Amino acid sequence: MTDAGKRTCGYLTALAVIGIDQLTKRLALGSLDLHQPVSVIGNFLRLTLAWNQGAAFSMSWGGPMVLTVFTAIAVILISVFIWRLKDLTPLFLIALGGILGGAMGNLLDRFFYGKVVDFIDIGSNGWRWPTFNAADIAITISGILLVILYRGSSKKNPDAVEKNGSQ
Repeated sequence: MTDAGKRTCGYLTALAVIGIDQLTKRLALGSLDLHQPVSVIGNFLRLTLAWNQGAAFSMSWGGPMVLTVFTAIAVILISVFIWRLKDLTPLFLIALGGILGGAMGNLLDRFFYGKVVDFIDIGSNGWRWPTFNAADIAITISGILLVILYRGSSKKNPDAVEKNGSQ
């Protein structure tokens, strides 16, 4: 696959994540009442509309403006990485695209609403994970995939990691 084809995989992944994220958030906004859980799989999986002014999974981190600026910078950097980095596998670029799409999805919410739409609510026996959305899922899975891919490539070629780290 050419470098242009690999980059296209990354950007198309980002667009798909943005589309899925924004569609599911619009559906949640149109069909759920704020903080009123709707059971999907008993008490384990519920849909609960919530507004998140913090970072991923409702973590407080610097306030809405700091998060917006930080996310915008991350979006720009990841876009440049996808465009400029050479010799990356399509799967690595797809993972970068997943992070880019997730960041863009949440950034769009911050621009439209000043906060992020969350609606996926999991837990059991009185314990609940912070409410999240499709963008958060994409960022998390893509981040884990990048770690796995990096660890796998460093085990196959430890000299490449040393060379890249010393440049």
